Amino acid sequence: MKKIILTFILLIFTSSVFANERFIPLELFTGGEIRNDTEIKYTSADKIFGKKRRKKIIGPQDWKNPFTKEIIKVYKRTQKNREGRVRKTQLFTVTNDGQCMGRVYDQRRSGTKYIKNGCKFPLGFWKKGETRSFSVTDSGRSRTVELKILSLGKKPTSCVKYNWKMFDATNGKKLADNDYKFCNKKAMTSLLIRKIKD
Repeated sequence: MKKIILTFILLIFTSSVFANERFIPLELFTGGEIRNDTEIKYTSADKIFGKKRRKKIIGPQDWKNPFTKEIIKVYKRTQKNREGRVRKTQLFTVTNDGQCMGRVYDQRRSGTKYIKNGCKFPLGFWKKGETRSFSVTDSGRSRTVELKILSLGKKPTSCVKYNWKMFDATNGKKLADNDYKFCNKKAMTSLLIRKIKD
């Protein structure tokens, strides 16, 4: 009888530890078909998304870093303006040992940036409420990116909502504070940008 009670308590404890953890697939970022495994794969993407249908993500495709000459797999995400012209182009790849989708290239009206070790979207196993920090080089400047899971769901197809902050690594000043939500077959569904006071 003691053995049965001990086993039962162990099962309850184990399930409560892992209840708020799940695998976040790359396809949640791209809007692609979500698989039933827990492997991060560069699967095909060709998705128009967003409320105004002005955002698009395609890939994977090969991209050569102009500085390192390294060729990597990337997804290209673009955003058009009201006139239908592309106003922003970003390239994303798997970074931080599979913990993130991160930008390697960002081109918009304000200029072009090359990013090393970027982190914009959580990948792999995460827990609700979990926060992780990453060291990023953004056009030669040292940054710290912090991701915190706000809502997770239980299935691979559940929406994920998280907070993304960026800090100047030299003085700790907060540079950005955004909330993102990504949903199955829709890619990014909402973005809340908080104004940063000087």
